[in-house]
Amino acid sequence: AVVSTQSTGDFLNDVIAQDKHLTMHYLVHNIGSETATDVKIDDTTGFPATEFEVISGSLSATFDQIPAGTNVSHAVVLRPLISGAHNFIPAMVTYKNSNGDELITFSSFLDNNPILSISEYNRKYSPHLVDWLIFVGLCTPVLLIPFLTWHSSHSKYESLANKAKKS
Repeated sequence: AVVSTQSTGDFLNDVIAQDKHLTMHYLVHNIGSETATDVKIDDTTGFPATEFEVISGSLSATFDQIPAGTNVSHAVVLRPLISGAHNFIPAMVTYKNSNGDELITFSSFLDNNPILSISEYNRKYSPHLVDWLIFVGLCTPVLLIPFLTWHSSHSKYESLANKAKKS
């Protein structure tokens, strides 16, 4: 009988940006044939408090047991306080087998991921509403002046044509 776990850690966000919420999702599978007990996930070294603020959840989690062939999940919401390249290291997962031996494994490796600065994030992903308002404001006179000129001329000729028809 064997207890073996497979752990993954992944971001649920498509983009990682400074001061924007970052959701980290952990999934621990017990792929062995026995129950894993005293299972602990610890990712405090991967997300130091000087670089990330925990918004919701915890960077560590404990599960009393994970029966064979099942899985558990855990999520934490963080806010990056820094920008630039960041090396996200795997979370450490410890558990005990049926003999009481403590075993250690690690979650999947997330590699270096850039954390965008606020200005870079806004430049790439904001709706640019102010830019669009300026664009509309500049286009309005270019379109409105010719229309008003045409409308004024058209109205004069229409009124002259109506007078001519009546006489």
